[in-house]
Amino acid sequence: MSMSMPLPQPLRLRPLTDREYWEARRQDPRQAMVVKEAEDISARASAQPALSTATSFLAARRHNDRSRRDRVWQADRATLAALAFRRCLAGLDDKDPDDRLLDWTWAMLTEPTWSVSAHLPENDLPLLGRPCLDLASCEMAAFFAELREVLKPWMDAVSGTLADSAIRAIDALVLTPYAEGLEVWWQDPSRRHFNNWTGVCAGSLLAACESLAAQGHPRPEARERAIAGLRLFWEKAFTASGECDEGLGYWSYGVGFACLGMSRLGRAELEARFDLERIRAVVDYPRRAHLFGECFFTGNDGGLRCHAALDFVPWLAALTGNAFLARWATEHPGLGRLRHFGQYVRMLERPELPGAVEESRPVAVQYLPDQQVAIFRQPTATGELLVALTGGDNAERHNHNDLGHFLVAVDGQFVIPDLGAPQYTADFFGPRRYTYLPASSRGHCCPSIGDHEQRVGPEAAGKVLAWEPESAVPRFALDLTAAYPPEAGLLSWTRTLERRAAEGSQPARMVLIDRFKTSGPNRKIAHVFWSLEPFREPDERVEGTGVRLQLGALSVEISPAPMALGSSAMAPGDLKLNDFQGQTLHRIEATFRTDAQGELTVETRMSV
Repeated sequence: MSMSMPLPQPLRLRPLTDREYWEARRQDPRQAMVVKEAEDISARASAQPALSTATSFLAARRHNDRSRRDRVWQADRATLAALAFRRCLAGLDDKDPDDRLLDWTWAMLTEPTWSVSAHLPENDLPLLGRPCLDLASCEMAAFFAELREVLKPWMDAVSGTLADSAIRAIDALVLTPYAEGLEVWWQDPSRRHFNNWTGVCAGSLLAACESLAAQGHPRPEARERAIAGLRLFWEKAFTASGECDEGLGYWSYGVGFACLGMSRLGRAELEARFDLERIRAVVDYPRRAHLFGECFFTGNDGGLRCHAALDFVPWLAALTGNAFLARWATEHPGLGRLRHFGQYVRMLERPELPGAVEESRPVAVQYLPDQQVAIFRQPTATGELLVALTGGDNAERHNHNDLGHFLVAVDGQFVIPDLGAPQYTADFFGPRRYTYLPASSRGHCCPSIGDHEQRVGPEAAGKVLAWEPESAVPRFALDLTAAYPPEAGLLSWTRTLERRAAEGSQPARMVLIDRFKTSGPNRKIAHVFWSLEPFREPDERVEGTGVRLQLGALSVEISPAPMALGSSAMAPGDLKLNDFQGQTLHRIEATFRTDAQGELTVETRMSV
C-alpha cells in the first residue's frame, strides 16, 4: 500500500547560533515530546559521568555482567545527547559555559575505546591503540561528528582545542582504520547473511562522513566503504521477500541507523547507489507483520511492541511512499532507542505526513512465507480473536528454538504471548544461549518429547505442508519433525492451524491440531503454552473427551483429556524478561502419552 508524499530533502543540520531556527523548533507543538524528553533527562544528569574502570570492562568476563559497560553505550550517551540538545534550545551564552555538557563531552571523547565489553575479544580489557568497530563505537563516531557540526560555536567558546580533539578521536578510534580496510565481520562480502549490525555500523559511519564533509573535513574512502556496507545490509540482512527474522525491534534498530546515514544523501544519489525497490520491500515488513496497535509478530529476540521511531519512520515513509509507515508514525509515535544526538535533530526535521492517512484495515489472514508464519483473525462479538503460528528454522538471526510456537490475542490483548528476549548477559551470545529459558523451546508454546527440547541449527527446519487461505476452512500446516534431535524418537510431528466458522452450537474458533508419531509406544509428550491469564481448574464437561480451560476471555478446549494438567506461575523479573513487568506468566503443561502404535493426536480449540 503506497501513497504520494513530498520527497524528503537531504538532512541539513543548523548550528546552535541559528537562533531563529532553534527557537521555532522549541516552540513547535510537534516537538513537545522531544523537548520534554531532553529536559527530563538533563534534569537528572549528574555533574559528570562515572568513568569506566577496568573492573567495569571485566565484569562481563568475571561476573557475566555486561551492563556496567553497556551503561556507557546506552544511558550515559542518552544523557550527553540530551544535554547537547538542551544547549541547542537554550542558545550560546558565554556567561553560562554549561560545565555539565563540557565534562560529559570530554569524559566520553577521551575514553580509550568507544566499544563495549561484550564486543571485545574474550570480554577482556581493550587493547589500547587497537580499534574495535562495533555497534557502540560506530554510533559514537556519528554522534560526535554531528554534535560538533551543530555545537562547534559552543565548543570554541569554551575551549580552543575541543572541536579539533573531536575530529582526532573520531578518526583515530573509527574512521581511519575503517577507511584503511580494517576487517569487520559485519561487512565481510563472503558472508551469506548479515543482520542489524551492518545497518547500524555502516549507517552511522556514513552519517559521520557526511557530517565531517559538511564541516570541511571529507573522508571519501570511509564514505565509499560505508555505502557499500549499506548496500549489503539492504540486500542480505533480510529474507528474500524482505522479512526480518530478528523481530520488529531489531528491524527498527538496523533500519533506523541505516537511515541515519542515508537521510543525509540527496534523492539522485539514493536512486543511483541503492536498489529502492528492494528497500521498499524491506520497509513494508512492519505492515505485513502487524497484529494490532503498536504490536507486531515477533520472532527470536525482538519484542512484541514497537512504536514508530520519529527520527526515521516519517522520513522513510516519505522516501518510499509507504502508507502503513505514515499511519504508524501518526498513530503510534515514539522516541525509539533515543541515545544519539543525531536522533534529536532528525526528529526536528521529520517530514510532514498527510493529515488523513488511509486506514489500514487488518486482513483476515496474513502470511510471511520466508519465516513460515501465518496470522489468522476471527471476528468476535467484542472485537477479534487472533492466532499466529510460526515454523522457520532454528538458525535464524537472534535465534530462538521455537518451531511450532503460537501466540493468541483477544480484542487487542495478548493472552498467550511471546516472551521475547531476556536482559542480555555476556554469555547469552554463546554456547550457553539456550540454557536461558526465553531462548529455548521450553520458553515457547512448543511440546517436549520425553525429556527432549528442540535442537539448534539449520537442520532443525519446518516444512510447509499446506497454505490454504481461500478455502472454506482456512488452513496452515507445518511438518516440524526436524525440530527435535534423533534421540527424541520422534518420527513425525505436524501442527496445523485452522480457522473455523460458527456451526450449530459451536462458536467461531481457531483450532490447533497436533499429530505425533514416535518410534515406540507410551512415549511422554507435553503440550506446553504460556498464558498471561491465571490458570483455572478445568471444566471437564466438554462434548466427547477433553478438558476446557478459561483463560480470561479465551476459552481453550483440549482433546483428548490429558493424563496430567498443571500450571506454574512465574514473574517476568524472575525470568529476566524485558517485557510484561508487573504481570504474571503462567506455564501450562498438558501431559499425554502415545498409543500402542506410537501415535497421538491433540486438538486445541480456542474461542471467545
